[in-house]
Amino acid sequence: MKKNCAVVLVGPAGSGKTTLARGLSSSGLGGEKPQEVSVIETGNLLEAEIRRGTPLGAQIKPYKVAGELVPSALVEEVISAELERIQGGLVLFDGFPRSLDQVEVQSRVLKRHNRQLCAVIVLLLDLAVSIRRLSGRRICSNCGTLHNMYSNPPRQEGVCDRCGGKLIQRGDDREELVRRRFATYQRETVPVIERFKSECPQIVWEVSAEAPPAEVLDRVRERLKSWP
Repeated sequence: MKKNCAVVLVGPAGSGKTTLARGLSSSGLGGEKPQEVSVIETGNLLEAEIRRGTPLGAQIKPYKVAGELVPSALVEEVISAELERIQGGLVLFDGFPRSLDQVEVQSRVLKRHNRQLCAVIVLLLDLAVSIRRLSGRRICSNCGTLHNMYSNPPRQEGVCDRCGGKLIQRGDDREELVRRRFATYQRETVPVIERFKSECPQIVWEVSAEAPPAEVLDRVRERLKSWP
């Protein structure tokens, strides 16, 4: 894949976007000349602003608590600042853009930072699997490592295997909010996917997210390595 490329990774709640993104970030694309992958985890960047108690975080919090999309102007501010810190390599957007107006936001940000959108990867998952996965998800409040009480439980309940930090459940991982997030995805993000399919179908690729995470990671990595 060419230098200064950006890749969009989208999928409903529980489809494994963050797990996949972090897998690509930790190992790159491999090959004779391994290409570094820098991940922009939009959701975690927004959560970090809330945890730090910044003025921006105070504006973001009500939307996250309600399970609604954060306004594009706030997202643009957070993402632009993160891109300033990234030097070279491939940039992968984890869950962004999520709405049609965010497509325009991304276009402006990429142009500002001399990046080209090279691929759109769509993870496919149904609602029942989404609920099962997210109801058991726990995230380390210290290092951000993900655990799942069903598929990847910690050795000690409530304690991160990696750093010993406290494991917490994100407020928007409760079942009623997962259902709301799924409905929001169908309403707001599916039209984004349809727009990409209409305007640049050659860069859109759909992959089932019901396979084991390691299998999904291998398939996506090989696809990106072979992408023009």
